[in-house]
Amino acid sequence: MNGQQWKRVVIIVFVMIALFLSGCGRQVDMEAPPEIVYGRDVCSRCGMIIEDARFAAAYMTSDGEARIFDDIGDMLVHQADEGDEVYAYWVHDYKTEAWLRGETAHYVLTSEIHTPMGYGLLAFSDSGQATAFALMNHGRLLTFTELGAEATMLTSAHDHHNHGGQGQDDHHHGSHSHP
Repeated sequence: MNGQQWKRVVIIVFVMIALFLSGCGRQVDMEAPPEIVYGRDVCSRCGMIIEDARFAAAYMTSDGEARIFDDIGDMLVHQADEGDEVYAYWVHDYKTEAWLRGETAHYVLTSEIHTPMGYGLLAFSDSGQATAFALMNHGRLLTFTELGAEATMLTSAHDHHNHGGQGQDDHHHGSHSHP
């Protein structure tokens, strides 16, 4: 082989390696929650840094795109506004901070706990813990289906609370920072 032929072989080999490596990219695990780097990653809805796992939430679209949120309420409102086709929802257990599927979690809506964006939604893996927490914190128990039905109400209440002439509620926004 002459020098020109060697160049062609080398180029072909490099192109084949590049194509092979690009095809071996990390596959999205649709059954696992996305990774959130707390203190660095930002909410897909509001753009604020996600800092507290107890309130963080996420969903995976049917196309394999992860959306991450600093508040369960932001997740619900974002999905309702954007109309994303969701494959799986993920929330954190308020007590253990472990990820759990949003569709099977037990929810408490309370004004006693200040979540990052002020929605007051908490998730629990155990229905008994959710019930006890709701009773102690003047909360209301909700299923995931009920949360979906209340997404519009959550948006209206949140907008009224945060923009109704009273200014920003620093309980909800003071501990959060923009990137």
